[in-house]
Amino acid sequence: MRLPFSKSLLALSCAIIASCTSVGPDYQKTDTPLPPSYKAVGLSTPPMTGKWWSTFSDPTLSLLLIKAEKANPQSLTALARLDQAHAILGITRSERIPRLTAEALVTRQQDSTRDVFPVPSDSYSRYRSALNLSYEIDFWGRVRRSINQQEALTQAAGADYVTAMLSTKAEVTRDYLALRHLDDEISLLSGTIKLRQDNESLVKARVDAGATTSIDSARAQSQTETTRAELFRLIQRRRELENAIAVLIGQNPSSFKLPLGSPPRTPNIPSGVPADLLRRRPDVAATERRLAAAAEQIGITIASYLPKVTLTGAGGYAALQSSDLFNQSSRLWSIGPTITGPIVTFGRKDRDIEIAQARYREALALHRDSVLNAFRDVENALSGISNLDQVLMAQRKSSDAADEASRLTKLRYDAGLVSFFEIIDAQREGLQEKRALSQTRAARQQATVQLIQALGGGWK
Repeated sequence: MRLPFSKSLLALSCAIIASCTSVGPDYQKTDTPLPPSYKAVGLSTPPMTGKWWSTFSDPTLSLLLIKAEKANPQSLTALARLDQAHAILGITRSERIPRLTAEALVTRQQDSTRDVFPVPSDSYSRYRSALNLSYEIDFWGRVRRSINQQEALTQAAGADYVTAMLSTKAEVTRDYLALRHLDDEISLLSGTIKLRQDNESLVKARVDAGATTSIDSARAQSQTETTRAELFRLIQRRRELENAIAVLIGQNPSSFKLPLGSPPRTPNIPSGVPADLLRRRPDVAATERRLAAAAEQIGITIASYLPKVTLTGAGGYAALQSSDLFNQSSRLWSIGPTITGPIVTFGRKDRDIEIAQARYREALALHRDSVLNAFRDVENALSGISNLDQVLMAQRKSSDAADEASRLTKLRYDAGLVSFFEIIDAQREGLQEKRALSQTRAARQQATVQLIQALGGGWK
């Protein structure tokens, strides 16, 4: 039984496609040995995902992070790269379908009369209207691997965007927490200045009454001004943090201001098991996807040195008179395969393959490095939190003891048993301990943010 021409062509095309094969290695994910838990702690509960910043229960922080997500310049840059990758992926996928172009031609020309074929001695016009078809038969998998490669690169760009967003939000959170703890210290110093001004008044009254010397009055004034100078240094640092937050959320620092406030509570963030870490860390995901793209490039390079088969076709009309262009006798068509390929490359093929293989090994090393860095970040953060909890406990006791010493010294001074110098020394030590406690709390919250970022935040 003889099949019609169209069915025969369809059957031939299916046979050709079925016979296509992909050259080069197929990518397989690398096996990474994972410990059962982190050495710093034995936690195995997966951390929460999603809006991790909500664990701080601070509406102002949440609002800042929403603004950063919409307007941070670096995050928007990463988003633009992701959009570019999606567009390139669409172009790459279009290679799977035939390319059809239209042609319309009107020329006036004069040919040589001494060429191979006899031509008119005078100039003449040519008219042409046609459709041209071109399709590469993917014998060696070059097109398929190119699509797989670009899909991996697009996924890597997506992970890069998540990494940039996570980094931005973590930086905003760190700056905001630092600012709030500065607010805490500013409030502490403001109260201390008021207390020392009261001391100045009391000492001046005692000097006027002849109960003490003017040296005590000078010391009291010196301590007040020293504290006031430190207060202005904290205010300057606060303004710098405020300006940094403004830039991170895409606002002009000149018109951005945060009112004074208190530090939010410190959340508890379980670390999760190590296997979860590699799933959540977007930077690890990005290096793994680039490793997959590098593996596909090996096959693409090999296929580029094999014969390339392109099916081309054209159909339309051509004539020397515009009135004859669409006549039946003016029709034209052509169809047939074009096979191109290198014969002698003088070693270029081997070198290109070696380059692709070396780039794969480079991507593999970078991926393994990102995995190791991920575990290092988590271990450092967990260790920091564990140690800072101990420091915080000791600092609270030290601060309470300094307060009690200051209170007892004040009673002894009122009873005339000690000099005013001991009062100043006790109050200075008490202030230092309170500030140290505030700074330790700040460091503990910074370590919490570090752990959240090391665990990949809320990325799934």
